[in-house]
Amino acid sequence: MSEPTKAVFLSYAREDTDAARRIAEALRGFGVEVWFDQSELRGGDSWDAKIKKQIRECALFLAVVSAHTQARAEGYFRREWKLAVERTHDMADGVPFIVPVVIDATAESAALVPEQFMRVQWTRLAGGMPTPEFVTQTKRLLEPRRSDGAGTPPAASSAALSAKPSKSPLLAVAVIAVVAIAVAMFFALRPMPKENPPAAAPVRPVTESKPAAPATSAVTEKSIAVLPFTNMSEDKDTGFFADGVHEDLLTNLAVVAELKVISRTSVLQYRGTTKTMRQIGQELGVAYLLEGSVRRAGNKVRVTGQLINTRNDEHVWAKSYDRDLTDIFAIQSAIAQEIAGALSAAISPQTKKFLERRPTENSVAYDFYLKGRDSRNRSPTTSAPALREAEELFRSVVQQDPNFAAAWGELAVVHALFAFWGIDGSPARLAAADAAIAQAVRLAPEAPDVIRLLGTYAYYAHRDYARATAQYEKLARLQPNDPTVFSSLSLILRRQGRWAESLNYIRRALELDPGNVSYIRNSLATLGYNRRWAELLAAQRRLVALLPEKLREQFDLAGAEFTATGSLQAADELLARLSPAERDSPVGIYNRKSWAVARGDYAEFKRLDQLQPAFEEAEWPALSASWAATVYWAHGDLAAVRSRLTPQLAELQGRVEREPTSALPWAFLGMTQALLEHPDEALRHIRKAMELVPEARDALDGPTYRYVLAEIYAVTGDKDQAIAELTRLLRAPGNFSVAAFRVEPSFAKLRGDPRFEALLNDPKNNQPLF
Repeated sequence: MSEPTKAVFLSYAREDTDAARRIAEALRGFGVEVWFDQSELRGGDSWDAKIKKQIRECALFLAVVSAHTQARAEGYFRREWKLAVERTHDMADGVPFIVPVVIDATAESAALVPEQFMRVQWTRLAGGMPTPEFVTQTKRLLEPRRSDGAGTPPAASSAALSAKPSKSPLLAVAVIAVVAIAVAMFFALRPMPKENPPAAAPVRPVTESKPAAPATSAVTEKSIAVLPFTNMSEDKDTGFFADGVHEDLLTNLAVVAELKVISRTSVLQYRGTTKTMRQIGQELGVAYLLEGSVRRAGNKVRVTGQLINTRNDEHVWAKSYDRDLTDIFAIQSAIAQEIAGALSAAISPQTKKFLERRPTENSVAYDFYLKGRDSRNRSPTTSAPALREAEELFRSVVQQDPNFAAAWGELAVVHALFAFWGIDGSPARLAAADAAIAQAVRLAPEAPDVIRLLGTYAYYAHRDYARATAQYEKLARLQPNDPTVFSSLSLILRRQGRWAESLNYIRRALELDPGNVSYIRNSLATLGYNRRWAELLAAQRRLVALLPEKLREQFDLAGAEFTATGSLQAADELLARLSPAERDSPVGIYNRKSWAVARGDYAEFKRLDQLQPAFEEAEWPALSASWAATVYWAHGDLAAVRSRLTPQLAELQGRVEREPTSALPWAFLGMTQALLEHPDEALRHIRKAMELVPEARDALDGPTYRYVLAEIYAVTGDKDQAIAELTRLLRAPGNFSVAAFRVEPSFAKLRGDPRFEALLNDPKNNQPLF
């Protein structure tokens, strides 16, 4: 073949179909083409010829080995194994092709497999549950080989991002997640928690046992991870200071172009670890680790650090720095330059200038700044209390030091987030954001932090995606080893409707930082909007595996199963295994309400709604009220509709007067007016929302407002317009599906209409959009 395929052929016994499916979905979720189709396990000459052709042309042959293959002396999979072995006879020695994957306790020594299977390293996946390490290793094996046998990394998808990415904890922009709490994805603008903007809320550690990044067989010599610094201060409330020093050091290392630096999100789990340096190095795929401590007493600070070669546990150097508190930046600069020197990484004059910068001379201002970042890291910056805390802290910074550029930038982003999430979109709030970012740019236009924050501000304050893109491409040139650049550009591109490019970027970010929960959540949104259900389910299963203690993720998976298939089986199974406390938790009751709606169990919904009228994570009372009122309307309970909506009508009218450029209040007001039987007002309000955020300007949120328009048409009895809008929506990406349409209460009057039923039953309306 002139251009070899990069597909993976998955061979398995029929008894292992479920395990094989999990493997296939995980690989597809990271962009790997997998030849696996259980529907075709039927035999016949045509099918047999197809299988032989695929084995001749695939790049890797993954053979699932288990007790089932052991028990079957005969089976079609054994023919596939022999065909794979025959192909190896034409290959050069050392070319990776056969990859045995054992999914249970089957021992290699007793395995009934061809001899050639025993000549390669085996992979073990308990229960066929893929791990990030397995996915990364498979992708590495698919990389093209140079004549010296080394793998060639995939090129970036933009010339501006052609440099090798790394692992800095900076990030900018995010969007509303498709898979929110369970089946909230069914209902546009229904109660759901907003996703955390990764720039403002880096992921906290999960559990001690989970590696954050995959082990690799070839470790880059100039690769390093900086473990969280130990707080040795007597005042344990100063832990924010040790964390701040750690974060700033990572920022410094990110600008050294030759270094591969593991991201903050991937090292936080090793705080207080009992693992050896060699274990951590293998898990993170790095040659060196830096561990250190911070002791602060009054105006004095001591920072210690030791650099360790993870391959032989050799201590390369260890130093202690005792300085005045105002010299903390000099300490961070010295450590970064020591590391670069030890790893023989060149430092350009521009990088040296950046490392030696002093963002502030005011130690009180720096304390407030680190507290602001610590607050941002601990709390989701989509909630009003978290944003108010951050606003107060960053405002204190600039009051102490009006020349602290990064603090002005952080304050601008906080103001922008108030507006973006519909908490406060007043002209005064946006004016404050504009003034703060202007001050940051005036003080330090070329500082990487300011460049990043300017891009974030442009995104959130004004949806100015061209300006945000320009800033992140500029940041890519300054910090080429930063996976967050890829993630940020991914988020910007999907707002512009460039979905395939966006998906490539977020996959690239996940390759660099596979344990980053924010990246996975953002990929879920992109996959869901484009009905890439298999990949979405695989990604959600990864989240469940990463966060097994989080009930939300389990509900999300059951909700995603419904959205993709229309089946509530996963929901039923989840509810059956929950404890009474979990079932009656706020998130449990919310999801049970959603599923009661999906089942048409109005009595159960009403009982649960009286038990828990609102869901705190929804933030807006209007979310819960509008959703519940729609359910009551669908069942003809107009007294309940008025009871839920009348109290919020005046509040919504006040919001649109105070925040005339914020689309969300206009949309809620439109739906409220429709349910209260004021059709003209309803249409006027939703059209105002669509005018503020048109699809041409925002491919992510724009369709959501058009969906509300379709709901209003349906509620007010205009079936022709409602069906026309829904037909149009199904041709483009959006946070809805035919499964949602089937149970959406606002479409009650459409059910039974042949045109509506035809939409629901047309298979192409549930297929991937690209």
